[in-house]
Amino acid sequence: MTPELEGSLHRAKDLIAAGKFNDADELLGPLKSENPLSQDIARLWCSLAMRTDRVAEVPVYATTIYEHVQGDFYKAHWAHVLGTASFILLDLPVSQAHFTTALNHLMALAKSGKIPPQKEKDKQLRTEVNVFASGEAEKLLWVTCAQLAQLNIPAFPFAGTLLGLVRNGCLLDFDKDIDIAVRMESWNACCAALEQAGWTKVPMRIEYANYRDYVHPELGITLDVCGLQDRGKQIVGGFALPGYPDDYQRVSVFPKFDLIQRDTEYGTVWFPRQPEKILRAFYGDWRTPNPNWDTVVSALNLGNFTLLVRCYAYHRLIQHWLLGNLAKAWCYAHQIALKDPDDVFVLRSRQWLERAMVRLNREMPVWPKNQVQKRIYTRMVADLFHEGHINFLRAARALGTHLTVCVVSDERVLENKGKLPVMKQAERAVVVAACKYVDAVMTETPPGVTPEYMLRNGFDIYTFACASERERQEKYKLCHMLSAEMIQELSYTPGISTSDLVLRIQEGAGRKHTDEKS
Repeated sequence: MTPELEGSLHRAKDLIAAGKFNDADELLGPLKSENPLSQDIARLWCSLAMRTDRVAEVPVYATTIYEHVQGDFYKAHWAHVLGTASFILLDLPVSQAHFTTALNHLMALAKSGKIPPQKEKDKQLRTEVNVFASGEAEKLLWVTCAQLAQLNIPAFPFAGTLLGLVRNGCLLDFDKDIDIAVRMESWNACCAALEQAGWTKVPMRIEYANYRDYVHPELGITLDVCGLQDRGKQIVGGFALPGYPDDYQRVSVFPKFDLIQRDTEYGTVWFPRQPEKILRAFYGDWRTPNPNWDTVVSALNLGNFTLLVRCYAYHRLIQHWLLGNLAKAWCYAHQIALKDPDDVFVLRSRQWLERAMVRLNREMPVWPKNQVQKRIYTRMVADLFHEGHINFLRAARALGTHLTVCVVSDERVLENKGKLPVMKQAERAVVVAACKYVDAVMTETPPGVTPEYMLRNGFDIYTFACASERERQEKYKLCHMLSAEMIQELSYTPGISTSDLVLRIQEGAGRKHTDEKS
């Protein structure tokens, strides 16, 4: 490649990145005519065409390049380009066929002991503030939701935005966009209001009827708007393509949920009354972070693993494999296999990726178990932590997959037992947190255990142990509103208690003190 041609391609790449598509086309068009079989020119031209209304021209051109190039890596790349173009054109069967061809080339490459070189991320010096970590994006979220609420449009935080607010108390600092949802009866009004407020609609390669992207012109923050529809006892979202068959849809199903109004410093907004219901349906164990989560593929509430979702997942799998990011490619292969265990191409792809990572001594990714967990909740004093406490916590943890312990306050102990514990609450909490059977410790909870509290925290079972009938009656009073299946009483370890330890300490200290005097 001559320096002049290389410079032209760099300028074209910068123009595409800046969204100056007409200028890029004026530069690439003559180069394409002069060098019709140049892969470097073809890559940029196809990338440009798939961002404009010329995507229909890609398949013929990319097919010519595919037939011309040699080697499985280049064949896989151009099969991927063909699959992507067909996907945008909504020719999904053809898209799947091209993606399958790309996978076959990549597996052949792996079989020969080769992998694509891993491309490092561009190291650009960025001085701008992360607007998600700084709070700027969250401020924009609440301002936008408050503006919509004033117009009687009940838009509310959704998906990853809702996850961050509920799990972390703020937006996820690694997030890339703000997600809000609105019922379809308010869809048109919501989109019109956003544009009136200054949000700019982003052209999408596929125009879905219930999903739209906007960008804030000043902050550059992307806003994803999801339309939801009530269907009896369920609420349905996803990607809708009216007029296309079921295999062209992406349907996500949520249990029925209500909205409430919440005051913020930027105005009153709408928010899910029980956000945990949405998060549990979407993520399963939403409290466990999963850095490899992909909203389109990973969601547990997919109605069906349709051809639309499969083609998207294939696209991402192949894309990461071509970039040499084997761990990320493996994660997509694994997710597809979870949805369709009979997908032979994906199963074989995952095996070849594993072989390559083992050979290169790369760390194997671990996919978190994102199925719904059975979360156990209990309250205890845990003063002078002893064997009985350990036995109880071991048995409590065995009831499910996650154990949360509330270490009650000193004041509550004084109120119930008429005396303060030997150890302060902070000291007791540290000891309980160090127990291997405990996943989380809380220090501030209401005295009673209600169904609302259990649901809000995702707890499935409340458990306790009783040393006497009086204590049993008192503990059942605290949870009398729970259903029987949510309550589990465990056996009390006889022969040891904190009171016994206190007496032993007092007696032992006295004898030791007497011996020392004599």
